[in-house]
Amino acid sequence: MIRTFKERGFTLIEILVALFILSLTVVFATLIIGSIKIVGDAKYENVAFRIANNKLDELRAGGYDALSAGGPFVDDELANLPQGSASTSITILNEQTKQVMSGVSWRGADGITRVASLTTLVTEFGGL
Repeated sequence: MIRTFKERGFTLIEILVALFILSLTVVFATLIIGSIKIVGDAKYENVAFRIANNKLDELRAGGYDALSAGGPFVDDELANLPQGSASTSITILNEQTKQVMSGVSWRGADGITRVASLTTLVTEFGGL
């Protein structure tokens, strides 16, 4: 006996295969979106460390006697960071050595404030 089906619709296997393909698509889309955020944060972190390093180079080049008080500073690249700001702090460790810290903060893709900071020592005889 041969059965002929004239009913229209999808079989259970077709529905399961379609759901599997749909779930894979959702998973890959989620991974791609997450990767884009990570790449963006890495780019911002790279910019922040470059700003901090340039400021430390500038302060080291000025010499020990030119290091007075720290505070906020402006850099053209801060415009590349969302809500970017930068500052330095200078601490006298002893009569011949000062500790110089340069920090840059910005808002990450997840809305959390990120900070990149670099520290160096500058002596009367030069930077370390």
